[in-house]
Amino acid sequence: MRPNVLIVVVDSLRADRVWGGARTCQTPNLDDFRRSATAFTRAYSVASTTTPCTTSILTGTYPFVHGVHSLAGRRLGSELPTLPELFKASGFHTWAEMTGPLEAVTGLDRGFDEYRCREYTQWLDTQFGDELVARLRADGNRPWFGYLHLWEVHYPRRVTGRYHRSSYGRTLYDRSVSSLDEQLGRVLDAVDDDTFVLFTADHGEYLAQSRKNELVTRLKGPTAWLKRHVPGVKKLKRRVMPLVFRGMRGGTPTDTEGYRAWLGHGFHVYESLVHVPLLVRGPSRFPAGSEVSSMVSHVDLFPTLASALELGNGGPSHRGGLDLTRVLEQGDGAARSAIYLQASGARRMNRPEQWLAGIRTERHKYVRGMFNDALPEELYDLESDPGERENVAGKLPDVAADLRGRLDELMQSEATSEPAEDTAYTPEEQALLEQRLQDLGYLD
Repeated sequence: MRPNVLIVVVDSLRADRVWGGARTCQTPNLDDFRRSATAFTRAYSVASTTTPCTTSILTGTYPFVHGVHSLAGRRLGSELPTLPELFKASGFHTWAEMTGPLEAVTGLDRGFDEYRCREYTQWLDTQFGDELVARLRADGNRPWFGYLHLWEVHYPRRVTGRYHRSSYGRTLYDRSVSSLDEQLGRVLDAVDDDTFVLFTADHGEYLAQSRKNELVTRLKGPTAWLKRHVPGVKKLKRRVMPLVFRGMRGGTPTDTEGYRAWLGHGFHVYESLVHVPLLVRGPSRFPAGSEVSSMVSHVDLFPTLASALELGNGGPSHRGGLDLTRVLEQGDGAARSAIYLQASGARRMNRPEQWLAGIRTERHKYVRGMFNDALPEELYDLESDPGERENVAGKLPDVAADLRGRLDELMQSEATSEPAEDTAYTPEEQALLEQRLQDLGYLD
């Protein structure tokens, strides 16, 4: 009998809130789960927004291969097999509980017997969570593959009951992580010990370091409500925002910490935005309580699951991904030397000229415009500048040139032909997706 498989993805959850001595959140359930799993402490998303990250998890390919960079342009085409298709062909019942921007029209529903994109306010502590837990406890007659996407940590941050106290976190973000941990405990308790569980985040989040900027970002929720219900607020916001965040220019991210925290994610590939937790509880090849410090990517999850669960020849054909069981067996000799990253956030979704592509090595991170050579190159020495505050591209031109070449080589080697079918959204589908983003507060 093959085990059931559950992927849990928490939107906007930073890796340093699952481990690390500096965190102020309280996560006893995640701590217990970590002791039963293998922790990949340097796992990275391919992008800093949800839709391309999710597509990469489900296809084992980079965004420049699957073509889903944002909610504009195209849906996932049929030329690439998906993880749920592989599970379904192997006899699993497949289901997905999605939220946020992950509407079925994106093509991400392919291969799922059941695919639901619920309203983000259907949290785990509501009736939705009760029904999910009941289902997980009862659904044991056939092997299943489930994908659960959670919105609690994403703005506006869900904090319940006693978790509003400072003892559960210094910031609203930390308290939302503590609050979610209680609900995750219910989910993890509902599946049997033999269930293969993979826990991660789609991307991270930029948080204000100063209390003043954190308080300003709390205005996001009320501002979104006012924009939807009060005429003229949109125009007023465009005039007021530059005064609130000095240096802001027409929605283009700047070095202003407050504005970065207001955006949250999607505008860059800083470590806080792309470093994600990855915990895997599975067969004996994932030893309990162990840690792996090699760099790994979301594109590695497809071939890893295909190999660990013996799902047939699904993983090796996938571009970009590595089988992490080989990394566990062979160590750094089978690990990556570089990670691909990109930023094509919601506010940039119709502006490919603002998209960023980057590559991260053990020491450096190089970033440039994906399609626009006029954008300045960025290079950060992560060893001496872990906060990525000083662009040293001018000081280290040889390093920048080397990483530019490695990035170009990676993108060219993984390049694919144009999809065989028309994957452009219809005007009606695009309107649906943009309305979804407005409801989520991403678009005016």
